[in-house]
Amino acid sequence: MKGRLCLAILAAAALFAVCVPAALVAQNAQDAAPHFFVLHQEVAKPSMLKQYEDTTKEFTAAVTRHHELSPAFSFTAVSGEDYLYTYVTPIQSMTDLESIYGGFNALAQAEGAKWADLMKRAGETMEYSRESIVMEDPSLSYAPEKPRLKPEEEAYLHVDLYYVKPGYEAEADAICREFANLSRRKKVADGYRLFKVVMGPEMPLLIVTVAAKDPADYAANDKANRELLGAEGQSLFQRAFAATRRFEQHGGWVRPDLSLAPVKTADK
Repeated sequence: MKGRLCLAILAAAALFAVCVPAALVAQNAQDAAPHFFVLHQEVAKPSMLKQYEDTTKEFTAAVTRHHELSPAFSFTAVSGEDYLYTYVTPIQSMTDLESIYGGFNALAQAEGAKWADLMKRAGETMEYSRESIVMEDPSLSYAPEKPRLKPEEEAYLHVDLYYVKPGYEAEADAICREFANLSRRKKVADGYRLFKVVMGPEMPLLIVTVAAKDPADYAANDKANRELLGAEGQSLFQRAFAATRRFEQHGGWVRPDLSLAPVKTADK
């Protein structure tokens, strides 16, 4: 099983967008610089969830033991619906993929037979793995001046997937900017982040993520926010759906116990 070994490398397959938590990078909406992430997903076998999570923790421990081999590598884990686990890795550019891949090769050599055994045991707990690369566009996202939740309260993620009609990309961007401007004018307390799939199937695809305490917290505040946006918001949603060929919603929980924190250096 090479799913985890090739994390952040294959960048090809479907996307389950729940994997992007707001806690990864807090960005100012006026910052126009894009930010890239690799999303690695694994579907666990329902009968082997404990073994799956145990081998994931073993993987994280092995990377931690040899952090000098790939010091820039980290990921946030999210467990979602249908036994889907997603691991989000921030990258500065495509050149980071070469560095991470080289680090994994060195890690396999350093761990030797233990690594090969871990890959086999982990592979037995999974149905398959898949990956995509996404870009966050801060100019299309919205960050409130006074957020309703503290970062440590953002345990749950709600995600909307807008599969945009080909040829409607520019119109979709324009609608997103209007949404962000309307949210700022209305002073909506819940922010959101917008991502575009830049490498993966079924493009174009836009992903909107909203953090909450839990599903009930999201539902209650989504209803209040829509009422606050009023008729202007309803009109924007109608335009968005008119430019969308398929729409999906998902949810998931941020899993610090399965995540790999960035390596702390002396200058940080």
